[in-house]
Amino acid sequence: MIGLKSRLQLRGVTSVRNIIKPNTNFSRNKSFFTIPPPPKKNKRYEHLPNWRQWAAYLGENEAQKKATKYYVAGFGVVCVCFYYYMRDKFYEDQQSNLIKAKFLKDPDSLTEYEHLRLKLICGEALKSREEKLFRMYSEMRKEFFRKSLARRDDLTFSPTEEDLAAWYDKQPKRVMKKAPVGDATTENGVVEEKVSRGISNKENPNIMEAHDTTEFFDEKAEAYDAEVNWEERAVLMGMRRRETMSWLDGDVLEVSCGTGRNIDYLNLEKVDSITFLDSSEKMVEITRDKFKEKHPKFRKAAFTVGKAEDLVELAGSGPNGVKYDTIVETFGLCSHEDPVKALENMKHLLRPGGRIVLLEHGRSTWDMINNHLDFRADKRMKTWACRWNLDIGELIEDAGLDITYEKRVHFGTTWMLVCKKPEDPIRMDEKTFLQKLFGRGPRIE
Repeated sequence: MIGLKSRLQLRGVTSVRNIIKPNTNFSRNKSFFTIPPPPKKNKRYEHLPNWRQWAAYLGENEAQKKATKYYVAGFGVVCVCFYYYMRDKFYEDQQSNLIKAKFLKDPDSLTEYEHLRLKLICGEALKSREEKLFRMYSEMRKEFFRKSLARRDDLTFSPTEEDLAAWYDKQPKRVMKKAPVGDATTENGVVEEKVSRGISNKENPNIMEAHDTTEFFDEKAEAYDAEVNWEERAVLMGMRRRETMSWLDGDVLEVSCGTGRNIDYLNLEKVDSITFLDSSEKMVEITRDKFKEKHPKFRKAAFTVGKAEDLVELAGSGPNGVKYDTIVETFGLCSHEDPVKALENMKHLLRPGGRIVLLEHGRSTWDMINNHLDFRADKRMKTWACRWNLDIGELIEDAGLDITYEKRVHFGTTWMLVCKKPEDPIRMDEKTFLQKLFGRGPRIE
């Protein structure tokens, strides 16, 4: 058998290399950028690529001598930044000591900022509105420090409410644009411009007005699962639903059960009974069919049509009223007419030591994400009857609930919360290892 080399030689080809020649210019033509040659070329390295010439150049003594001044200059910049950082930390510590002394002398003399600062010093978590206010105070103090780089006085500056109001009025207004809905379009692709300056749900003009969504979800019931599946799979929402359902215990009430999307993640070993509630009758019927198919032997299950705002009337008041150990709701607060009242009703139906478990989408921890939520608020309301830019923490605060566990995912837009009545103690399983050793406090991730 004649080999490949012999056959090529019979055809007049002396070498395989003459057939396949690498295109030496291919990588240069297809590259996205060209590396310039070093400032001083060396003839020994001219045949090498530019990046190899740079490596050889930086290894020479001449380049290393020039680099010394850059190292020294960079180290000086780092030292200056470190000085101002440590200076601010030092004066923050001094300010903390002054606030503590002021509190011991006269607690009523503390300003709003000092009160918030003291709560943080004591390790107490700030509520939603308090966190927003403290962030504004911090931004104001940062601006003050930037203007006082060379000064040594007033570095323990504690702004008052009047100082904050005057500073806030001087800030540039943030213009918010709304995404076009339906046939409403303009030349620049927006329908309307709004100024978002509020720090609460009521003061934010980009949050849509609440209304009764029962009719909307009745019409959406049959196609709801198929339309929402792709969105939840893209963000791995099944993991979040499973984690939420792991908190269920005792007698359970699921508010805004929808089409029963949580049934696949239920663990009925710890559940004594479960009640499903939704304002949409068609969605409750779908939930009933799913549950009977998934758990045919579980008998203590009830299915009720009603609104969360009417929970107390539905459950009955007085000593004979129905109470629950766990009340769970997933992605329902955004569609309620009155989410605060819904939460208050849930709190009323809790037994002592009971918990409200929530999985909701709301405002993010990033302003950039919040801008997008506000921009598409109209379109989201029309598509899903959902106000996805609500501040969930503010709703919890208005309902008079305490948070024992909080976890934020998806850039902070997905809220996973476990809430309790203020008078109920924190359970041991709701504490982290360090909290069990050193003290009490809510578990926040």
